Amino acid sequence: MKEIDKIQDAMWLQAFSQVRDKANPIIHKISEAEANRSWEDRLSSFQEGLEKLPAILKSMKQTPKPKTKKLRRFKMLEEHGLDAYIKACECGIKLLKEPSPTGMASRI
Repeated sequence: MKEIDKIQDAMWLQAFSQVRDKANPIIHKISEAEANRSWEDRLSSFQEGLEKLPAILKSMKQTPKPKTKKLRRFKMLEEHGLDAYIKACECGIKLLKEPSPTGMASRI
């Protein structure tokens, strides 16, 4: 690997990490709400995730492709992981708002 490629990859990794790090507090909040098991906290954190994470994912996807194969794979996996998290927020909201057979909102 050329020295210039190493420098470019290091710069890319730093820029990508700054974008990715914006998702960390949101993901942490969702995890904490899940551990807490409070219906209101879970719904609020899922809604925040659904509101903010798509823009972060879009920013991730807009970062240029890195030169090395390992970093390209890393980028792809991070994007797929965040996309799955967004879909999980959508499902979580749906489950929490969906009426149960007894007529009350699900309190899973």
